[in-house]
Amino acid sequence: MKNINNEQDVLNTINSNTMTVVYFSGKDCGACDVIKDKVENILKYYPKIENVEIDGEKNIELAAQFNIFSLPIFLLYINGKETLRIGRNINLLELESKIKRYYDMLF
Repeated sequence: MKNINNEQDVLNTINSNTMTVVYFSGKDCGACDVIKDKVENILKYYPKIENVEIDGEKNIELAAQFNIFSLPIFLLYINGKETLRIGRNINLLELESKIKRYYDMLF
């Protein structure tokens, strides 16, 4: 995942791609790292999805602009609109199923 640190880069990424995953994590969050690895493994089967990571602890104002109040948070944007928001308790099988469904519809 590519790291992003400012709002304009995030918005440009979201608006210039059909599907974008924005993953908010924290460096002191053990669950964030474990889930990130698993999400990255899922996303490698969907190469047309752009994915970025934001350190929500370091970029508190940016996290607040996206209404992020806990970490990790997985956001899926389709054509610039938030379509899926999953918080700390991520069911990876369900997440992959939803990503596949949207991906198959769009590509």
